[in-house]
Amino acid sequence: MKKRKKMNKNIKTKNPLQIPLYVVAGLGVLLTIFIELSHRIEWLMELCGGASGSCAGVSSTSFAYILGISVTWWGLLSYLLVLFFLYRIPSMVLPMVSVMMGAELYFLWVMATILHTFCTFCLINFAIVMILYTITLLWSAGRHDFILPGKLWSAPAVAFFAFAVLAVPVKMGQKTNGFSTETLVTYQGDLKSDLKIEIFSDYECGHCKKLEPVIDKLIKNRPDVLLVFRDFILRGHKLSPVASSYVNAIAFEKGTEEFFKARSEVFENQSRLYDYLKAHLPSVTFTDELKQKVNRKVADDMKRAADVGVTATPTLAIYRGEKLVQVIIGDKSYETIIKYLGK
Repeated sequence: MKKRKKMNKNIKTKNPLQIPLYVVAGLGVLLTIFIELSHRIEWLMELCGGASGSCAGVSSTSFAYILGISVTWWGLLSYLLVLFFLYRIPSMVLPMVSVMMGAELYFLWVMATILHTFCTFCLINFAIVMILYTITLLWSAGRHDFILPGKLWSAPAVAFFAFAVLAVPVKMGQKTNGFSTETLVTYQGDLKSDLKIEIFSDYECGHCKKLEPVIDKLIKNRPDVLLVFRDFILRGHKLSPVASSYVNAIAFEKGTEEFFKARSEVFENQSRLYDYLKAHLPSVTFTDELKQKVNRKVADDMKRAADVGVTATPTLAIYRGEKLVQVIIGDKSYETIIKYLGK
């Protein structure tokens, strides 16, 4: 045991790359702590665009968590393990850093192909891990206590395996849109668009009303995006089912343009919704056929919400082609939403 400790000590002192490894891993620790603090301290997040910036956008996605734990905490743990292995078990450093490299490639892949936005903090962390990986490869060359099979070629294999473990479930689990545009009646935009946003809202929801100017801006500035309006009626909102029936009836009877006009008016009169509905409901003749259409549409919307995992309003589900790429909860800014749409 003493002989082994002495050998490790000699290796540490003779290899000039040992100190750079400590320094880079230490920078990683500081960065991950900073990133986690930025999620809690507003002025730190301003360094990456604030609440509507790319960092905040990426951190609000499900990809910011692994097994329910923030990726920044996983990153901090990884850097601390590297420091521990450097000091106590040098043979474990390269496997650990290779796994980190694979994880960073996964996050880069997610941002590039799924989210279509890049977090500045994440890119800085990627650069740190890349430097750490390169130095570790050089540091490991010629070592006798190499724990991986073969030689240095096995390190990229470990990185690729780590990437695959994270990426394959995401790729396989990506949801298709699951709805036919041919049956839509409550929408705005091009039915053939590759970009789609499902907007789940409740007519008595104050945050849904706050989102309306953002929706108007999307319609004006992004005619290439198909907006699909879904009902997600919150329990306890007694007027929402009535408002939903009225607006959907307008859609079936008078078309999409009149639907959107009625929808906007309902939100505008949210504070006096009872009086508004009392005055406008008589303008619609609810035949048995119309009632069935409206009830079926609302039921389909609620089922759709369950499929997507909607639990609150407003919720926006963004699709690129057949893939669900992002779910945004709350009355987010226009700048936050378009980051997931691309140009």
